[in-house]
Amino acid sequence: MQTDKFFNTTDFLGMKIGLLHRAEIINKILEFALTGRNKFITYLNAHCVNCSFSNRDYREILQKADLVYAGGQGVVWASRFIGTSLPERVNILDFFDRLLEGLREKRVTVYLLGGRPEVVKKAGEFLKRKGLNVVGSMHGFFDEREEINVIREINELRPDILMVGMGVPKQEKWIFSHLNELQVNLCWAVGGVFRIFSGELKRAPCWISNYGLEWLYLGLQDSKRLLGRYLFGNLIFVFNILRYKLR
Repeated sequence: MQTDKFFNTTDFLGMKIGLLHRAEIINKILEFALTGRNKFITYLNAHCVNCSFSNRDYREILQKADLVYAGGQGVVWASRFIGTSLPERVNILDFFDRLLEGLREKRVTVYLLGGRPEVVKKAGEFLKRKGLNVVGSMHGFFDEREEINVIREINELRPDILMVGMGVPKQEKWIFSHLNELQVNLCWAVGGVFRIFSGELKRAPCWISNYGLEWLYLGLQDSKRLLGRYLFGNLIFVFNILRYKLR
């Protein structure tokens, strides 16, 4: 990864995060997809922040990424509280429809990696119906032996963007470990968005997202896996922010 950046960043909890609006991140993703090589971008939300405090390797990877953006409203509010104000939340679902227009226009190719087999398959079918050139996909439950074939397939297809949805911090660690092996322009960690693209989870209405309650809407749809993590995670997030502020 190269360290040159053509956007402003700010220090947030000891990590560099992009001071980007939605239109700006769309332009940056398109730029990386078309002219980059081995670029790596990911997001930061409350769960990511918690992981960064407990997982040093993950935190170091975030510091080395080409772009980290504010993927959660809690991060934006926290930045204002500690005095390093971020302009707005730039969650992938906030800007993906507009990004899709550029991806189609520029004929950008995409490979999907991660999630359960049926989920990533349906996500790929959904994006193809939207006009996106999805050249391949693979679920995220492969072993080390199968991983060699996964990387080989990706390199044979040479997608402009590799979207990796394995969850935090697994997806960032996987990308960072294999970045120099991959024949792609941009590796993009996208979390659980394949579940929404596939229709397994429904996205929250805009008014719920604007109040920062999308986590609750998603958690209620999958209370067994998500609700408890979000509820306790948000409390830990508030504790981490207060501790950082007081320190």
